[in-house]
Amino acid sequence: MNLIPIPRLEWSLAAESVPPTSEAESPEAVRCGWIHTAPERHVLDLFRRLDDSASRLPVPWWLRALARGELASRAEGFAFEDEVHALLTGREGWIFVPWSTAGEIGYWEYTPSDRPPMTVPTTVTLTDRHPGWLDILPAQVDNGNRVAVPEPGVEGLEAMLPRIESW
Repeated sequence: MNLIPIPRLEWSLAAESVPPTSEAESPEAVRCGWIHTAPERHVLDLFRRLDDSASRLPVPWWLRALARGELASRAEGFAFEDEVHALLTGREGWIFVPWSTAGEIGYWEYTPSDRPPMTVPTTVTLTDRHPGWLDILPAQVDNGNRVAVPEPGVEGLEAMLPRIESW
């Protein structure tokens, strides 16, 4: 038998999370895959070995930021996720949705914004595209043209919430 390494399969298995026995109610409950629990150095080494700009691997937002040196540690990313979660779920109408694109932990929706004619509620997602680490997607009719509003961190999000919740 001749075994041939398949790097993308290796990453797929590393990034796969074991689904919680019940629906996860927080980012912490979703952090159960190898990339969340293995030694940070091993995770970074595998990511750097397999990632290339031509084909982005499915990874959590914090891993790309960590690989670029924009976060000091994986724990810093986890703490940010937990802070966003505490802020949003501490307010009326916000829920955590524990499924997202491959590699991500989930996002938050503002349920009162899910009303006609809107078909997609206001959503807060995590991102590595800018150092605020958050994108806000206003409620809209589902036409595929949602424009993200970059937000500078938890403090900026907190300051914007009254406006966001009025969309």
